[in-house]
Amino acid sequence: MGELKEIRDQQDSLIQRAKTLGNKLYLAGLGAYSKAGDSSEELYDKYVQAGQEAYGDDAEGKSKALLASRGLVVSTRKLIDEAPQKRHELYEQFVASGKQERGEKAEETNEFVLAGLGAVSTLREQSQKLFDDLVSTGEKERA
Repeated sequence: MGELKEIRDQQDSLIQRAKTLGNKLYLAGLGAYSKAGDSSEELYDKYVQAGQEAYGDDAEGKSKALLASRGLVVSTRKLIDEAPQKRHELYEQFVASGKQERGEKAEETNEFVLAGLGAVSTLREQSQKLFDDLVSTGEKERA
């Protein structure tokens, strides 16, 4: 009889965990939807402003859509120009994180392996932070 109760308790525990995870996924989805709406408006305004700066005095009388498209082009060019430097910085961060993961064994580990370990470690940390943030935002939206 004890085994059946133990199995039932495990089953109840699994069901409760599934419900909790399902609720968290729902809240994360709600949070993502909310953040997407907020971010898109901010991004649009940022591109409009960048377009106004790019056109200078000629921006007067131009539509917001035209200004935003010009701002998008300017911002994209800037990202492309900065990409090699950003890629190198990210690689160095991954190597440092990989060294931290490997500890004393880092000295005898290939740099590319360290970068891979660091990338996985960083991904785990950042994805958990993002998920928690989305759940928190979803809870605020639902309230």
